[in-house]
Amino acid sequence: MFNKMKKIRKTSFVAINLSKTILYSLEYKLLYQISNLFSFMVRPPKAETDKDLIEHLQKNVIRIHNEDAQNILDGYYSAKVLIPKSPTNHILKLPKLIIDSLRISRRRKLNLKKDFDSSLENIPEYFNRNFHFQTDGYFSAESASLYEHQVEVLFSGTAAPMRRMLIKFLKDKMSCENFSERPLRILELGAGVGTASIDFCKSFNVEKYVISDPSGPYLEMAKKRINTPAVEFVKAYGEDLPFNEGEFDLVFAVYLFHELPRSVRENVLSESRRVLRTGGLFAFCDSLQNNDDIKLNEVLNNFPIDYHEPFFKDYTIWETSLALQGAGFQNIESHYRLLSKYWLGKK
Repeated sequence: MFNKMKKIRKTSFVAINLSKTILYSLEYKLLYQISNLFSFMVRPPKAETDKDLIEHLQKNVIRIHNEDAQNILDGYYSAKVLIPKSPTNHILKLPKLIIDSLRISRRRKLNLKKDFDSSLENIPEYFNRNFHFQTDGYFSAESASLYEHQVEVLFSGTAAPMRRMLIKFLKDKMSCENFSERPLRILELGAGVGTASIDFCKSFNVEKYVISDPSGPYLEMAKKRINTPAVEFVKAYGEDLPFNEGEFDLVFAVYLFHELPRSVRENVLSESRRVLRTGGLFAFCDSLQNNDDIKLNEVLNNFPIDYHEPFFKDYTIWETSLALQGAGFQNIESHYRLLSKYWLGKK
């Protein structure tokens, strides 16, 4: 009876995730078709037509949804992570999403990479651009309000399960490293609007959780979404952290490193190690790299062209293990699932 109930619960968790994948996939098709209607003035991203590749991706989507459900059953994180944030807001954002998708496709056609006013922000050159050709880059309230929805549309509702996989790998690593069971001091780099932060706050025993990001508007959006006493919000770049040496037990980032030039990436590694206590853990989730899944190499090659990611190609060939070792990290390991790769190391 217990095993039967467990199977029913797992099936329900998978069904919830699959329903999100179906919803976001339909929204992607809608946005794509609308862009095609205006193809005389915009350019949509490349349509995937390789049937074998599509089947390969579909199988991996099912796999990660099954693994996500199993992680809930195994206690890595709560089933609460599956609860939709706000169905009403989701529906209300669709008209804005449609309009903005046309703006994005217009920038793609014209190859506009710095189409926003950055005068109010002290932005490093590498960051002063419209990543993903998105409106205002990372520097407006409108961009912040649409960003997470756009990410899930892009990844057909799999971004959240891919992010959560880092929680599982971290908890396994903490178990292997005999990590302290006391409440953790956590620093999240490049947290954006706090989507990963919400799941991490629910999944770890936290003494202090610092959500950091270079964008003021994105941090403001994160503040609206997260109201937890242990959480602090700090505007900061990962290569220049305003924290003391050895201040944190865990430093991590989600989908940050592919948006950084190699020299900045390596500075972020050094800074992350500096603010970690001895024995502390560093981890990040980011894109697959070249030859992790050979069938997806072409997808990786097309992505930076379709979505203006100027440092992405270099990231895919970055010898990450050597970079982590060079920064002084030990016990390094990596895993990958679907389109994401996970790196962990110890100070």
